[in-house]
Amino acid sequence: MMRRLVPLAAALLAAVLGFWITLNWIPGFIMSRAMEQVESGGAAINSATHAPPVTEASRNVVRPSPDILYSICPFDLSHGPLLIQARWPRNGGYASISLYDSRTNNIFTLSDRDAGRAPAIWLDRPGTAPVPDGATAVSSPTQTGLVLYRQIVEDPSRIPAANAERRSFRCDAQ
Repeated sequence: MMRRLVPLAAALLAAVLGFWITLNWIPGFIMSRAMEQVESGGAAINSATHAPPVTEASRNVVRPSPDILYSICPFDLSHGPLLIQARWPRNGGYASISLYDSRTNNIFTLSDRDAGRAPAIWLDRPGTAPVPDGATAVSSPTQTGLVLYRQIVEDPSRIPAANAERRSFRCDAQ
């Protein structure tokens, strides 16, 4: 009987440990690697960086889409909140802003279809600074993470105009 219980207990312990690692360690590891890659590419903390349009040679993003323009803002709330702003595309094209915590969880997403006006997002830790008038409050469960702005450009001739529009995306430390 004991000879069967020891391997069973070892298997159960290995399963629980594997489950814990999958849920708690791997997401943080993935995001820390992503943050390192973003920063090594020249992105500054709490500042928007606008990636060049994607080509067939681009590989900063896994399977990048050539009809999407990307901007990214790695954030660190240790020195205070962040005000995230942008203008939506004027031609009815689709754009979105997504916020991710340091464990790869999507904590907030807003698209031009959801909001009629230009977005103003106040990102802070829970229960801290008051929110400015007109801003949407978002609390990050972690101190660091990423803000990703994406704009779809269906007509390649619109890339210069869309590129100018998406440069309105800003992340400003407050």
